Amino acid sequence: MKKYIFVAFVAVLSVTCFASYSFGIDKGKKLLILGGDCVACDLSGAILQGASLQGASLKRANLQGANLTGADLRGANLTWAYLGGASLKRANLSEADLRYANLRGADLTGAKMKNAKINGYTIFCNTKTPWGLDNSGCK
Repeated sequence: MKKYIFVAFVAVLSVTCFASYSFGIDKGKKLLILGGDCVACDLSGAILQGASLQGASLKRANLQGANLTGADLRGANLTWAYLGGASLKRANLSEADLRYANLRGADLTGAKMKNAKINGYTIFCNTKTPWGLDNSGCK
C-alpha cells in the first residue's frame, strides 16, 4: 500500500511541476534558459544569480529588481532594457551593449564593464557603479 501511495505522490508532483513549466509560469525565464534569448520579455524580479547569459539577447527586456549577482553577461545585448533596482553586483558586463538601457537604482558594485557599450542615453540615475555613485540621466 505504501508503494502505491508513493507512486501516486510522485505522479502528482511530476504533473504539477510539468504543468507549471509548460503553461506559462516564469515563461520569460524558460525562454531565456532554453534559447539564451528573451527579447522584450518580462524577467522582473527573476533570480538569475550566477547565470551564464554570455551573448544573450535581452533587448527591451524588463529586468526590474532582478538578481543578476555574479551573472556572466559578456557580450549580451541589453539595449533598451529596464534594469531599475536590479542587482548586478560582481556581474561580468564586458562588451555588453547597454545603449539606451535604464539602470536607475541598480547596483553594479564590483561589476566588470570592460568595453561595455554605453551612450548618452544610458540612464545611471542613483546607480552604484564600479566608479562610484552615478547620477547621470536623472531628470
